[in-house]
Amino acid sequence: MPPDKIISVENVTKYYGKAIGVRDISFDVQEGEIFGFLGPNGAGKTTTIRLLLDLLRPTSGLLKLFGMNVSAHSFQIRKKCGYLPGEFTALSNLTGLEFFRLLSGLRQSHDKPNHDFLDRFGLSKQILHRKIRHLSHGTIQKLGIIQALMNDPELLILDEPTTGLDPLMQEVFYELLLERQNNGCTIFFSSHILMEVERLCSHVAIIKNGEIVGREVMADLKNKAERIIEITLSHPVADLKLPNAILKNSNGLTYTFAVDGGIEGLLTGLAKLPVADISISKPGLENLFMKYYTDTEND
Repeated sequence: MPPDKIISVENVTKYYGKAIGVRDISFDVQEGEIFGFLGPNGAGKTTTIRLLLDLLRPTSGLLKLFGMNVSAHSFQIRKKCGYLPGEFTALSNLTGLEFFRLLSGLRQSHDKPNHDFLDRFGLSKQILHRKIRHLSHGTIQKLGIIQALMNDPELLILDEPTTGLDPLMQEVFYELLLERQNNGCTIFFSSHILMEVERLCSHVAIIKNGEIVGREVMADLKNKAERIIEITLSHPVADLKLPNAILKNSNGLTYTFAVDGGIEGLLTGLAKLPVADISISKPGLENLFMKYYTDTEND
């Protein structure tokens, strides 16, 4: 059987007065996947997340989580969710431990922070007994991540989750997300960081100016990424060309080509050249993502 739709967004529009938040957006998130919601700041990512959690109501359209209408079943839905808001803050006069106890009380549960997660994020007892106002931005972000995981959610919704985390803690966070996915958790997170979306996600929606400008399977996007080939010749060649390749720049006897399509003809062409050195790379998805932004900007 195909996986269930955990999130279903159908033709949703949200206005703030006369200003548009999101316009006619649609996408689905399947059970057990990590879904990336990518866009520049101000694109509509946070508005979409607040609509999913019933913190905002849409002007038009339909949102369902776990097959339930968000507006009609808000309480039942949020019991199944963990949420990390963008620019996370916590009550500064509480300690970390007091903050976690407060959340457990609000949920009327006995949820406690996972000690393994605390250890991996370096949140010692000493740190957790400090007032939150004395903690660094990165440490507060760790508290936000832990609180989102406290109730062992079926759906984890994260808004710019790695803000303030150093590279080492980002690695810990990525490993944690993949572990949660392996345990059956569905993860939806917004980001403007291309690297983490490329690394983690199986599907991605790209939003710009409140509109979805692309919905892609990550594997398909990776296949679309053009190869870059740099060759250095031992001596000059007149009218240098390569099959399925576009010359990007040259410097003396060194030439850089962008390769689009199959490489069989390319290899045949290279075999006929006096190649002294060669390197072939497949860049990240930044160019492809930026194409969505520049194309819509030109439009």
